[in-house]
Amino acid sequence: MNQRQKVSVEGRAASSLRPTMALLVAVLLLAVVPLCAASAPDCDELVKPFMPEDSKLVFGKWVYVMGAGDPLHYHDALGSLRNSWIDLSPTSNDQVVILRWGDYCFNRCIFGEVNATVTGIATTFQKNLSDHKGHILQTCPDCLLWTDTFRNRDVTGRYILLFSRTGKIDPEHVDILKKQAECLNFPVNFHRADASAELCPDDKDKTE
Repeated sequence: MNQRQKVSVEGRAASSLRPTMALLVAVLLLAVVPLCAASAPDCDELVKPFMPEDSKLVFGKWVYVMGAGDPLHYHDALGSLRNSWIDLSPTSNDQVVILRWGDYCFNRCIFGEVNATVTGIATTFQKNLSDHKGHILQTCPDCLLWTDTFRNRDVTGRYILLFSRTGKIDPEHVDILKKQAECLNFPVNFHRADASAELCPDDKDKTE
């Protein structure tokens, strides 16, 4: 397609196989504490959810790097996603964060926005017909690692998704991510963003 088409997520029918970054993230108003590969942490440490002390560090834009889904058909569905960005903004309510996203999949850009509610170490939100609940995990510096469980009536699934400020991570940090995925019984043959594909445009960038 020569020109990417903006498609509003609001009002569209929910697709349980569409791995939009909203799945993930109502999220991340959380900063990230680095994990050290040399320390060889066990599963309890690797997958322990946490709430960072200063959530302001994660406001702004993050770029999708890699992820995995469960069951298998959700993992395969990530193949339709070439790249994605998310943007997190505070509100007057300390427990509510605005999440915006731009997903490039099915040869077009899909944009959306949702409010996320943070209670303790859990983040919840609703998208179309699905209820989402997730946690942030410790990961590499300048990264966000999000685990999301969603339910649409009797259909359930989950994702683990890694973001960074640049859309890249150092190769040594992938080994830690694989261990975390194994601990949570996710596939370790991660889907990766297409580095050659241009990110969807963000109108907010034009006004700043």
